[in-house]
Amino acid sequence: MGMYRIIFSRRAAKFIDALNKGLKNKIKEIMETLQKNPFAYPYRKIRGEPNLYRIRVGKYRILYEVNKVEGRIIIIKVDKRSRIYRR
Repeated sequence: MGMYRIIFSRRAAKFIDALNKGLKNKIKEIMETLQKNPFAYPYRKIRGEPNLYRIRVGKYRILYEVNKVEGRIIIIKVDKRSRIYRR
């Protein structure tokens, strides 16, 4: 399997931009791991959603969707746990 392309929603990109440097670096490391294999990092499947997963980064969550056919990972939302599941 080749590399996956990572696409950020505008909302996720904006949230990551506002984070401190340490968290940004941690998220960057996670993205590099996901590019190679979207299931290599400890993740949880979101119940009731076919291709939706989440990764925990301290008190934050990364919500992402995997499209195996197109080889894309879409970072839908990055936020605190208390707000991540609200649409």
